[in-house]
Amino acid sequence: MDLRVVDGRQYLTLSWSDIEMLIDNLAKQVSSRYEPNMLIGILRGGVIIASMLSDILDMREVYAIGCRSYTGIGERSTVVIYQPLSLDSLHDKNVLIIDDVVDTGETMKHIVQYTKGFGPKSIKTATLHIKPHTTFIPDFYVENVNAWIVYPWSTNEFVRDLASDMVPKLGISRTFDEIKKIISNIEIIKRNLLIEKNKGQKVVGSRCSDF
Repeated sequence: MDLRVVDGRQYLTLSWSDIEMLIDNLAKQVSSRYEPNMLIGILRGGVIIASMLSDILDMREVYAIGCRSYTGIGERSTVVIYQPLSLDSLHDKNVLIIDDVVDTGETMKHIVQYTKGFGPKSIKTATLHIKPHTTFIPDFYVENVNAWIVYPWSTNEFVRDLASDMVPKLGISRTFDEIKKIISNIEIIKRNLLIEKNKGQKVVGSRCSDF
């Protein structure tokens, strides 16, 4: 777990070992206060957490709902469900809805209301993290974090989003140096900076070693 400040913004970078510890903490909370018989993960990160949580809780019913709310670092759009729940009813189900982070709270609010339409017996919510400014507090969460969280399953996306913001202001070389302060995997940075470099133009012979 590594907290860095780059260009005035805080970034919390998490490893898979960090995630395992956080999920273990979350599982202890859930098992002490709730007995779900179905887990629903919000794509993408929430599904990964739901799968790992199901292993600890010894559960087999894990479903996914896909929605989009982020368009980039610090940018948000209307919550839209692109993958609906693949069931007709949740009758007699104690549902636990899971995501990686609750930021503004709008995504979780939207998914809870959507899930209520399937008639579950009960619904509770769980996340690894919440942000201080959220308008929705889940039933279970591990940490309150005032930083942009870099999860191991979204590192490439993070670098692309950050690069698209930094490159116009700092250029490729300076952006590379700044992102290195946050991400330790140099190949991921090079690969995604090459994508940013090649945007809107046909570049022949560009190499990762150019950075």
